[in-house]
Amino acid sequence: MTIDSNRSVDEDDLPDAALFWRWVGKATRPVVGWVLLAIAALVILIGWYGISGESNPAKQLPYLVSAGVLGVVLAVVGAYFLGTEELRRDSGRLDRLERMVNELHVTLLAREDAPPPVKATPSTTSPNGGVYVILTGSDTYHRPECAMVASKPNTSMLAASSIERRQLTPCALCEPSLVDAP
Repeated sequence: MTIDSNRSVDEDDLPDAALFWRWVGKATRPVVGWVLLAIAALVILIGWYGISGESNPAKQLPYLVSAGVLGVVLAVVGAYFLGTEELRRDSGRLDRLERMVNELHVTLLAREDAPPPVKATPSTTSPNGGVYVILTGSDTYHRPECAMVASKPNTSMLAASSIERRQLTPCALCEPSLVDAP
């Protein structure tokens, strides 16, 4: 494919057709929704005008059925177009927010001088000799190498028996297990 006699365009230089049509659909969906709602209002208004000109209820029925049903269907379809686009926009916002929270979580827990947190399983032996760490005033216990407590000054060491007696909960990040303790 050539644009002019001096330049040629490869297939890779052309925009993706599917991406273009997704953009067109996303851009026109709210407009189509509002247009359908306007047409629905106009059809219902025409039906009302037709009913108001007839004094005989038998002659009003065709206006009521045709304009009323068509108007309601158009209004529902228009509201569907508007509602689905709003849901898609909200879903995209939530996905971006979730990614940002996950990045923030990783950034806050990252330390250059500490190894990554160790995931514990009940079948492994405890590398810390049955000693765990707790922050002052907290009800969660951690492994000593856990990133949540590694750089905190207000920590204290606890044995597994103290943890059981105080009914502390394990850290969700390092997942210490009292089964690991000797």
